[in-house]
Amino acid sequence: MNRMLNRKAIIVGALLLTACQSKGPTPNEGAAAATEAQKPTADPHAGLDLTPQQQTAVDEIPRPEPDASGKIDLGSVTVQVPEAWTFQKPRALMRRAQFKVPGSSGEAESIVFFMGTAGAGSEQANIDRWIAHFSHKDGSRIVDVKPVEKKVSGFDVTQIEVAGDYSGGMTPRGQPGQASSDQRLIAAIVGTPQGPYYIKLLGPDATVAENRKAFDDMIASIKPTP
Repeated sequence: MNRMLNRKAIIVGALLLTACQSKGPTPNEGAAAATEAQKPTADPHAGLDLTPQQQTAVDEIPRPEPDASGKIDLGSVTVQVPEAWTFQKPRALMRRAQFKVPGSSGEAESIVFFMGTAGAGSEQANIDRWIAHFSHKDGSRIVDVKPVEKKVSGFDVTQIEVAGDYSGGMTPRGQPGQASSDQRLIAAIVGTPQGPYYIKLLGPDATVAENRKAFDDMIASIKPTP
C-alpha cells in the first residue's frame, strides 16, 4: 500500500507543480514568533488551492484506512483510532489520514500530516506557527504554552495544547483562513527516521477538551509499522 501511495504521489506531484509554485512560502526556521506572532502565517499543513483536475488526481491516490480493529497504518507507524471518531478520506496530498470528531460544541477534526524526511521545517517553527494562530479575546498573544516531550515506542513525541480565538492562518495563496472564536488545538509531532508525523485535533474548545483523553490514547498507541 505504501509503495503504491508513493508512486501515485510522485505522479500527482508533477500535476500539482503549478499549484505548488503559487503557494505562499514556508516559514523558515529563523522566523521569530516574537515579531510575527499576531500575523497569520502561511501554513504548509493547509494543503493547496487545487483545480478540479488536480483535486480529482489527489482523490485517486490510495489512502490507508483503519482495519477492523481500528488500527491504521500511516506508513512508518500505526495508531489505534478512537472508536467514536469517523474516518474521512483525505482531500489534500500531505494529509495521510483525517477523522471527524464528535462533541458537545460541534464537530472537530483530527488530521495526520506527513511531508517526507524534511517535514514542514523545524519542530520549533511548527510549534511557534500553531500558537501564533491563536489569541486571547482582547487580541493579545498567547505565550504560556509549554510543550510536553515524551517517548512512545521509541519515538520522540512533542505535544502542545492551545486554546483561544483561532485566526485560521493563511491559505497557500496568501488568503486569510477561516477565523473562529473559542477554539482549541491539541497537536503532536512524532519523529521517525522517515520524517515527522504531525497529528492535530482542532475544533470547538469544549469538543476538543472532551476528546483530549482519546487523542492522548491514540498517541500512546503509536507503534512502528511491522
